[in-house]
Amino acid sequence: MNAFEFAAGAPGARAATPIAPSRVVWIDADLEAIEPGVDMLRRHGFEVAQAGSAAEAGPLLDGATTTDLVILDTALPDADGLALCRRLSEAEAAPVMVMSRAADTLDRVAGLEFGADDVLAKTTHPLELLARVRALLRRAARHARRTAAAALETWRFDGELGYVTSPLGRTVRLSPADAALLSALAARPGEVLKRDALVALLHGEGAVAGGRSIDARVARLRRTLSACDGAGEMIKTLRGGGYLFQAQVTMRGGLAAA
Repeated sequence: MNAFEFAAGAPGARAATPIAPSRVVWIDADLEAIEPGVDMLRRHGFEVAQAGSAAEAGPLLDGATTTDLVILDTALPDADGLALCRRLSEAEAAPVMVMSRAADTLDRVAGLEFGADDVLAKTTHPLELLARVRALLRRAARHARRTAAAALETWRFDGELGYVTSPLGRTVRLSPADAALLSALAARPGEVLKRDALVALLHGEGAVAGGRSIDARVARLRRTLSACDGAGEMIKTLRGGGYLFQAQVTMRGGLAAA
C-alpha cells in the first residue's frame, strides 16, 4: 500500500451555493394525514415532493434535483420503513426525519437507532414540524460549512500502518481491510467505482463478493473516517451501487493521482 495526502473536494472545485427553496421529499402512504404539514412547509417557502411508497420515492431521490431533507413514515405499503431509513442515512445524502403513528419511547428509539436525525409523532402540530425541519436544515448547513472549511486542509493516510491524520492532528487507525479499501478509493479520486469493480480491486479479477458486503465495508470506513474531523464526507455513495472518492489526492512517493 502507498501513502496519500488528500483534501476534500474535486480539483478546482468551489463550494456550492445553496439554492432556495429547500426541497423536502415526504414519503407517506396517507397523503390526507400529512396534508396540513405539507401545506405548512409550502406556505413557508419549502418545495415539497410527495411519494406514497418507496417505489414512488425512488425517482424523486435518484433525480438530478438535490434533496435537502427526507420525511419518512415507517409504515410503507411496499418496504420496511426503518430499513429504508437506514439506507438513506448510510447514503448521507440528506437528513432524515421519521414520522411515526405512535412515536412512543420505543418508536423514537427505533427510528434513531436506524439512523433518523429526528423522530416525530404524526400528530405533531404543523408549527412544531416546521420548527424541527428548520432546525435540521440549520444543522446540516453548519456541517456543510465545516466540511467546506476543512476542504482547504489536508489529511494524511499511511496505507502501510493504516493511520489517517486530520489537519487538526486527530488520528484514527484503520483495520487492514479498511486501509485496503481506502487505498483503492484514494488511488482513483473522482472515478465512479461500481461494487464489482471494488471487489476486483480488493480481491482480484474474478473474485465474487456480495454487493451488500461492500456496502457494509464502505459504511464502516466512512463512519471511522468521520471521527477524523469529517474525512468520511469525501466518500460519496451514488445511486445504482457506485462509490466515488471526491478529493484532491497526492500519492506520496513520486506518484500523483489526478
